Order: sequence, then C-alpha cells, then structure tokens
Amino acid sequence: MSTPDIHAVLQLYLRDGLLRDPGVMGLHSFAREELAARGFDACGNPAQICLYEDQRRFRRAGRAVHLAFKVFLEQGRLCANGLELGYQLRLAGVLRAVGKPAMPAFRVLLRRDARCGALLFDNGLVVQFAANLRGAPRHYFLTHVEGHVPAPAGSELDLRAASQAQVDALYATHAPDQLRRLARRKHAPLQELIRLLA
Repeated sequence: MSTPDIHAVLQLYLRDGLLRDPGVMGLHSFAREELAARGFDACGNPAQICLYEDQRRFRRAGRAVHLAFKVFLEQGRLCANGLELGYQLRLAGVLRAVGKPAMPAFRVLLRRDARCGALLFDNGLVVQFAANLRGAPRHYFLTHVEGHVPAPAGSELDLRAASQAQVDALYATHAPDQLRRLARRKHAPLQELIRLLA
C-alpha cells in the first residue's frame, strides 16, 4: 500500500465529516475483527463503546509523518474515527491545501487567551488546534481531528453530540469581528487564521 498524503486524508475528513474509506488506512473494513487482526490496541468494552488505536505513517512534502489513527465502534458499528496529530502540521497549511470553497460551514471556537481552539464543522467534524508550545506563538498546529457518524435511533450514546458539547465547554464561539479584535493584540497565529478565513 502506498503511503497516503496527510493533506489528502484531511480533505476527506473535511468533505465527508469523517474518514469513510478504510482502504485509505490500509484496511478492508472498520470491523473489530479487522482492527484486531491489524494490530490495533483496544480500549473499552467491545460489546459497548470501544476505542481502537494504531500508529499510521503518512507523507507530507517529501517527509514522513507518524500519527495515531483512532476508530470508535459502538456494539461493532463505526461511530467515529480520527487522528492525533501532535503539533506536526500547521493549521494554515492544511486549510490552504483544502481551499476555502471546498470547506463546509463551521464555527471558530477559542480559549480566552486564543492559544488554542477548535473548528466545529456542520458535518460533525471537530478540528482542534493550538499554538506552538514554547516561546512566542507564531502558528497554530493541528492537534486532533475527529469525525462522527450520526447516532442511529435508540443508540445509548451520541458521540457526535458528546464531542461537540465537550468542545463547546472548552472554548467560546467567536464571530468574525470578535476574532479581528483579538488578533489586534499582536497574536500572530490568530492573525494568520483570520487571513485564511477572509
């Protein structure tokens, strides 16, 4: 299997709200048997909600990027999947690669100091980001991407609603004029984000 380009994978997340094609990750399906056979670590009760996680290698601009790929199954049914990105990709680079017209509608949420936040998309995708860990913040980096399947009727847990509620509890929604006011405080990552969204 060829090593997937991480920007192409993130474009699939943005377009569809989650990664629907298991072939992108070298899998035949997202079934628990397949994940177990491919070496994914399981955390939780497979008869209820279970998280399966494994490292995957991607490429970006000629270099290798190693990320954790996570799959959530509820009673064996795919309910969510995502990536732990760990400060390896700049948010600006990903948004440029996707292109503004191709992005679904979203809200921008930030912590009060604007050092971290999230993009909450109408299709259920949650993209979290944070400024660099040391020194003066210059860019936002992707930290976590998670997409969700809408919960069927009678499901015990709606992971999409739970994830969005968690993000809403962590961050505050900001309108474009509020973002511009915050960015005037010489906050370089936020200024960069505003230029991309303009």
